[in-house]
Amino acid sequence: MGVVTGKVGVLKLGNRGRFVEIYKQPITAADVMRKNPRHCVIRPDVFQYPWIVVRPESVLHLGRVFFIVPNHTLK
Repeated sequence: MGVVTGKVGVLKLGNRGRFVEIYKQPITAADVMRKNPRHCVIRPDVFQYPWIVVRPESVLHLGRVFFIVPNHTLK
């Protein structure tokens, strides 16, 4: 299982429509989900490993890439 990394020192969150949110400080998945109701945070390899949905209490660290997808996408 590989880890997708982005630019060191930033956290990238890919959103629908190819929009990318960039954070310069760690943020919790719950904060991201609060800003995006009915969405969840996933790792890029979620469709290969479907059990890798990020828990709300997880801290999203700098240098990583995650995606924000609608909840119905993962059913």
